[in-house]
Amino acid sequence: MRAAKPDSAAHARLLPPIGTDAVYSYCRGARPKELHARMFSPLDNTVEDPATGSATAATIALLATLLEGGDTDTAWRIEQGVDMGRPSLLLGRTERRQGLVSAVHIAGRVVAVMRGEINLPNL
Repeated sequence: MRAAKPDSAAHARLLPPIGTDAVYSYCRGARPKELHARMFSPLDNTVEDPATGSATAATIALLATLLEGGDTDTAWRIEQGVDMGRPSLLLGRTERRQGLVSAVHIAGRVVAVMRGEINLPNL
């Protein structure tokens, strides 16, 4: 994962025709249900996102469908942003009932990196 990097030209050529503009890549961690992830979205002027809850939720939902066994509640630990120097920890939980993922929960802590205001003229 550390060597992964976006290719803006390839993103522009390959992603819009399939209806997306970003790549969420992940690999399994050292512990079960642990992932290391990176999210590249140069077409949105975000070269890399340090924490992507929506993509993480979709990924652990998919992975939960692949687990062996019946009804399960599974806890997930996802590290993202490490390779860009903005480490983030996302904690997830999936619930599977009757072979289907019935719920996905994502949590984490955030750190403000900017603040701003927009002042609009009185109309």
